[in-house]
Amino acid sequence: MLEVLGQPYIRTASARGVPWGAVVRRHALPNAAIPTVTIIGFMVGSLMAGAVVVESVFSWPGVGRLLVVAVSNRDLGVVQCILLLVATTMVCANLLVDLLYGVLDPRLRSPVRAA
Repeated sequence: MLEVLGQPYIRTASARGVPWGAVVRRHALPNAAIPTVTIIGFMVGSLMAGAVVVESVFSWPGVGRLLVVAVSNRDLGVVQCILLLVATTMVCANLLVDLLYGVLDPRLRSPVRAA
């Protein structure tokens, strides 16, 4: 956020007399939120992997523990179903991140057209 607040377009908006709250809301926050959205999207995979470890260590019932038990019992149907669930979750998280990019940065809404 500090890096974005030092950009020339923030100084220009302030110099034009736009209230500071509006400058932060309309110009600074959307540009500062793009890396945050990216990191949150990547953390979805870590969350799924962490569930396997935490549920196994603490013997909590859940999808992660079910995956460990299914692998040890060689129950391929359950393993495939859980991996399909994890893959679907990752695809949906990446789709949500891409849609949020379009909301945060209008330049990313439409593809560039060749002349």
